[in-house]
Amino acid sequence: MEQRAADELILSVAAGDMHALEALYSGMYREIYGYLLSMVGDPHAAEDLAQDTFLRVYKYAPKFVPSGYGKSWVYKIAGRLALTYRAKNSVPTEELPETLADSHSAEDRVLDAQLVTQAMARLSEDERQVVSLHAVSGLPLREIAELLRIPLGTVKWRHAEAIKKLKVMLGGNF
Repeated sequence: MEQRAADELILSVAAGDMHALEALYSGMYREIYGYLLSMVGDPHAAEDLAQDTFLRVYKYAPKFVPSGYGKSWVYKIAGRLALTYRAKNSVPTEELPETLADSHSAEDRVLDAQLVTQAMARLSEDERQVVSLHAVSGLPLREIAELLRIPLGTVKWRHAEAIKKLKVMLGGNF
């Protein structure tokens, strides 16, 4: 979904159009859920937070000021909810093994996913946000820069640093 399309949908939601909320939800839920999952590491919590995100979009849509960054506005709501969740539910991360196991069985793939989640939790908030938006939500780095309203060079640097750290933590298997 494009930024301006999100702007239009949010304005329609503000006018009481529930079909617009449904369209916004359908167009963004998957990437918002993926973003939240990478931020909180718990599928159930990410699902709840994604639902809360769209409830807040509905609640605060009348206060939304269109600027061509409607999608960014939704991500900011999701990000704030994730930060609040993490502050209230801080759980110490477990130590990571030296490398990821060879993924042949379903159990190995689940273990690998858990290890990646733990490694992601050890990144800085800024690094985790960029990697989440790029790898999980599939946004290009240029769009992430627009979304976060920071220079593209900063986004590229954060992404490169995060990937470097993940490779070290996961034994080069990332």
